[in-house]
Amino acid sequence: MIGNELIHRRNVHLFILMGCFYLIQVMINVFIEGLASVFPPIFLFIIVGLLLLTMILRKVNPRATMYAMVSCTYVYFSFLLTDSPYLVNYLFMWLGLPLSAIYQNYRVVLLAFTVSMILNYYSFFYLHQQIFPNVVRGDFVYLVLFGVFVTAFLLTFIHMTLRLWQDVRETNEKLQELAYHDPLTGAANRILLKKDFAERKNRKVDSIGLLFFDMNDFKYINDTYGHDVGDQLLEKVVSRVSRELQNSDILCRLDGDEFVILLSNRDKNELDGLSAQIQSVLEDPMNINLHMIQVSASIGTAYTTEVSNSDLEEMIKVADENMYDMKRRGTRGQIL
Repeated sequence: MIGNELIHRRNVHLFILMGCFYLIQVMINVFIEGLASVFPPIFLFIIVGLLLLTMILRKVNPRATMYAMVSCTYVYFSFLLTDSPYLVNYLFMWLGLPLSAIYQNYRVVLLAFTVSMILNYYSFFYLHQQIFPNVVRGDFVYLVLFGVFVTAFLLTFIHMTLRLWQDVRETNEKLQELAYHDPLTGAANRILLKKDFAERKNRKVDSIGLLFFDMNDFKYINDTYGHDVGDQLLEKVVSRVSRELQNSDILCRLDGDEFVILLSNRDKNELDGLSAQIQSVLEDPMNINLHMIQVSASIGTAYTTEVSNSDLEEMIKVADENMYDMKRRGTRGQIL
C-alpha cells in the first residue's frame, strides 16, 4: 500500500498538472472568445483551487485530498462539456482516467471509470447534436468499450507496477540484510555496529556500554566436532544471547567467535549484571548433532558517560583488553 507521504507528493503533481491545463485552456478561450469568456467561472475555480492548495500544503489527510482532487478534476471536465460541448472537450474528459492512475490506486481508477461512464453517457445522449452530430446512437457501445479497455489497461499497469515495487523493496531489504548482518548467525556486522554507535552519539544518550566476548576453547570444538558443529554453536550463542537483550541493544559478530554487545542509557551495575546473565545462559549445555556441548565465554566491558568524546574502536580495544586479562587470570566466569 502506498504511504501518505507518497500520496501527498502525487496530490502536488496532479494539482500542478490540472493548474497548467486550466491556465492553457483559459488563455485559449481568451484568445478565441475574448476575456468575457472566463467570467464568472474563474472565480469559482480560483476558490476551489485555493481550498485544494490549502489542503495540500497543510497535508490534510492526503487520502481524502486525493479523492477531492480526482472529484474536482471531473467537476472541471463536466463544466467544460456543459459550457462548451465540443468534441475536443469530450476527449479531454477521458484524460481523467490516466490522471487518476497517477496514484497507483485501484479504487481511484474505478471511481474515475464510473464518473467517466456517467459523463460519457451524458455527452452522447444529452449533447449528441453538438458533439456527435454524424454518429448513430448504436455506436455508443464502442465508446463504452473504449472506456472499459483503457480502465483494464490502467488496472493491469498498476498491478504490474505494484508487483515490481514489491520485488524491488524485497530485494533492497535482502541487500540491506546482507550489508548490515552476519550471513551465518544473523547478528549485526561491524558496519551496522559503527552506524548504530554513531546514531547513539547523535542522539546524545546518557551513557554507552560495550561488552566484548568470545567463546573459550572454540578452536578445540571446531577441531573435535567439525566446523559445521562450530557454526551451529555460534548460531545458538547468538540466539541465547539475543534473548537477554533489550530492543535497543545490538549484538554484533566481529569475527570468528568474537562478539560485541552495544547498549546505552544503562548504569555500570546493569552492564555487569548483563555480563553475568550471558555467562549463565551460555554455560547451559547445547545439543548439536547429538553432541552435548558445554561452553563458556570470557567477557570484557567498556563503559563511558562522556558520550560526545567516545570512540567505538577505543571502547572495543578497552573491552578486548579486559577480556584477555580475564583469560590470562583464568577467571572465565568473572566480570572485568
